[in-house]
Amino acid sequence: MDPMEACRRYERAWNEPSNAAALLADAWAEDGIYADDEVPRGPVGSAALVEFIRESHAAIPGFRVWSTTEPRMLARRMGVGWQATGDAAGTESGGTDVIEFAPDGRITRVTDVLDLD
Repeated sequence: MDPMEACRRYERAWNEPSNAAALLADAWAEDGIYADDEVPRGPVGSAALVEFIRESHAAIPGFRVWSTTEPRMLARRMGVGWQATGDAAGTESGGTDVIEFAPDGRITRVTDVLDLD
């Protein structure tokens, strides 16, 4: 898996919760971890991440996320800025994802550094 393709599938999974499992199947490592300021231990594995994505959509109707910067690679790590919104007022958020990759290109860890205001 090309890391850029893995990143694209990861972003699409956040916007297509009903298709997230299929999108992450080849892009997310079996023991891949997602962590952010609100869930520092985060979900481990693609099934747990898919559930977390679906829970996020249930909690924030109309939830959408998109990249705000071009991804930058350095030593099997990628940095990319992002923004998210939902239908309700005040549901904007953003931050920077630091994405780590296995030698085969699958995502092993996403550390999501939220923009805290």
